[in-house]
Amino acid sequence: MLANRCWTRTWRKRRPASQPYVMHKIKIIIACIVSLFAQTALCAGFDLLLHKKGIWSIAGTAEKNMWVVIHDLKEAEKSGIYHIEVLARGVNEPSWKIEHVVKHLAITPSALAACVVKPLETGAVYPETFDNAYKDWQKQNSGKGGPVCNSSLTECMEALKRNQTAAPAGSPVRHP
Repeated sequence: MLANRCWTRTWRKRRPASQPYVMHKIKIIIACIVSLFAQTALCAGFDLLLHKKGIWSIAGTAEKNMWVVIHDLKEAEKSGIYHIEVLARGVNEPSWKIEHVVKHLAITPSALAACVVKPLETGAVYPETFDNAYKDWQKQNSGKGGPVCNSSLTECMEALKRNQTAAPAGSPVRHP
């Protein structure tokens, strides 16, 4: 009987690791996996020149869908400055009821790529509104062009709404 008792003690399974220790290890593994996917998503970015139509969806609101139209992709590739207009339409509005949120904005590729959600096939409008605003931008700064957005599109749109003509220090826009 004594030998039987010793056998059962050695036969028992090892005591499992404490539950807090196991949960800690699982949390570390999950954090590593999430970090890996987050870095991949942030680095993925969009190549704005590959979508030849130049129409990109951006974050809208619950009431409005918003998108940008890039004008003259060939020139943007050469100069490194994208000239866009920001358009919006109410969710339940007819397709002809378009709002020109920003008629013209010069923006850097990185600032624009950071805000686009996906490429669109439709959404272009007649260019007259953009053309007039673009001509006004070209006349600024003694004919060298006006400010160029180099931060987030949202910050630059807010700056335009405040009618800032000069870019103060720390501003989201720079002059070429």
